Amino acid sequence: MRKTPLQIVKEQHGSKADLITKLVGLIESDDGESDDDHKRRLRNVSNAKLLHLLDVGERAKAAGGRDGLVAKVLELKKQSKDHEYGDALKKKSLGDLLDMVASLQRRADGKAGKKPLHLRTRKN
Repeated sequence: MRKTPLQIVKEQHGSKADLITKLVGLIESDDGESDDDHKRRLRNVSNAKLLHLLDVGERAKAAGGRDGLVAKVLELKKQSKDHEYGDALKKKSLGDLLDMVASLQRRADGKAGKKPLHLRTRKN
């Protein structure tokens, strides 16, 4: 049987408060929001959402944070000198940036071994 989010939180983190403490270091708070206000806001979030936020925060941290993800997107799109686009990407959520990197990497991997359409031989 599948475990509930509450069971997962208690097994892996001890309590919801401990999970929130880990999250405060990973996720950015709103402008001008103190750590206490950020924790208070996160207390009202469901356990499933907190687990999702922890996953996104850890994956983003492993990829170099927001700046690392933006640099990777610019590199994969071959637009590394486009600073205006980079500034626009920095405003996106970490989840959106992770999805963009994954999508662009799949696209780059798929194109690496393929010949252009006009160079492919036809089978009769």
